[in-house]
Amino acid sequence: MAIGTLVTLGYALACWIWPFRNCPRCSGTGKRRSPSGRAFRLCRRCDGTGRRLRAGRWIYNQFARVRRDAR
Repeated sequence: MAIGTLVTLGYALACWIWPFRNCPRCSGTGKRRSPSGRAFRLCRRCDGTGRRLRAGRWIYNQFARVRRDAR
């Protein structure tokens, strides 16, 4: 029980400090090879930034938006 609580709090802290992670499709580069293999294109999943929002941070943002809209 205590270990699960520590892991959850640790993940919540990580989402607060580092809200983004590397994009799994482009490995954080923001570029993908074109189908021909000759040219690079921007990654469509991360829009060329190389970063994706963590799942825990996305959930926190959703709750914050609901709370803000309820006021």
